[in-house]
Amino acid sequence: MGRESLVEAVRRAGVVGSGGAGFPAHVKLQAKGIDTYLVNGAECEPLLEGDRALMASRAPELVSAAETVAEALGAKPVFALKEKYREAAEALAKAGATVAASRDYYPLGDEVILIWETLGRIVPEGSLPLDVGVVVNNVETVLNIHGALQGRPVTHTFVSSGGAVASPGLFRAPLGASAREVIEASGGVTIPDPVYVDGGPMMGRYADDPDFPVTKTTKAILVLPRDSLLARMEQMPVKTMLKQARVSCCQCNQCTLACSRYLVGIGIEPHRIMRTMAFEETRNREVLQMALLCSECNLCSALHACPMGLSPRRVNQQIKKLFREEGIRPSFPQRALSVHPLRDYRLLPSSRLKARLGLDKYDVEVPYRGELEVTEVTILLKQHAGAAAATLVASGDVVAEGDCIAAPPEGALGARIHASLGGVVKSVDGQRIVLSRQG
Repeated sequence: MGRESLVEAVRRAGVVGSGGAGFPAHVKLQAKGIDTYLVNGAECEPLLEGDRALMASRAPELVSAAETVAEALGAKPVFALKEKYREAAEALAKAGATVAASRDYYPLGDEVILIWETLGRIVPEGSLPLDVGVVVNNVETVLNIHGALQGRPVTHTFVSSGGAVASPGLFRAPLGASAREVIEASGGVTIPDPVYVDGGPMMGRYADDPDFPVTKTTKAILVLPRDSLLARMEQMPVKTMLKQARVSCCQCNQCTLACSRYLVGIGIEPHRIMRTMAFEETRNREVLQMALLCSECNLCSALHACPMGLSPRRVNQQIKKLFREEGIRPSFPQRALSVHPLRDYRLLPSSRLKARLGLDKYDVEVPYRGELEVTEVTILLKQHAGAAAATLVASGDVVAEGDCIAAPPEGALGARIHASLGGVVKSVDGQRIVLSRQG
């Protein structure tokens, strides 16, 4: 298939990166000068193993789609995954894939880290993987590209349930299904005062209730104790944290020494960012723009590195938001980067991270439990990077599953959105479309 035909099929299907910020896949596939198409099967977060199951069970489809994409890019397809994913590696190899297996440490699934681990290339500061000849998609994105090549739009996503639920599982859920329905299908909550996580425990979004919808980027719904260190760190206001930093940040630089991107040579030093943000008179742009290099893996925080109970990650998120709001585009000088000589001794095995956070008790096999059946969905118009999609339907309209119900404004970065069930448009506003199944 030619590149233009591939890009158009992926665009029409509304495929986005299903594991991160939801960057529209058709835009990535327009990259030039690419020699490697890297399929990310490493699954960054603890307790998430949905891609592992997909690689083991859907290998022929994944390999076929990866080969089609790679041919259009003029590149070689490589599947990168953890060494412990033996069943998945065997299935992929049997289907004809080139497989690169890596050690099991956190955060291997960060594309910058994976590119170094798999290909030995460092993505320059302020640059993208395409600048080192690589396009990266995660496993479910590639599966969705396979569907797009068959004319099927993205209407469902694979969601793991885990943590404090009676029967953890992997579901194929319609976009817009409620997290509450995923939890109910998993036998319900097993602890008295939970919090709910959209995504993984280290980088996911924490909520007080499960009444939020599944989106194209939802990989898991986790239930965790409200009094856990994870929940306390993620729900502490940034203003409170900055006040604490003025008093308690001792500039020990443990956050920097643990930073996964610092260890591959990227110039980010979280301890300097914390000092700069704690005292307004010391703030300068050169230090603050380091925050834009942060992957938000959370190793810098009290979850791993900080002995004073702080979270540089949360502070970095705030700085990124301020830069976006002010329309500031930072620039980083091009320089030679080299991996820290002690990197291998500072890697954090995933098993140790799970034990430290009390997640090892939830580390159980997650079987595939099939389709999640629902009668109503709330489909968000912004579930991808770029502009929110604009509605193409009105209240009372009848739609079929797969119909395009929203599309990005002309010329804007975004993705099309399709109905995940057939039924009636119950309501529409600037943020969501609610569909109710007929009959």
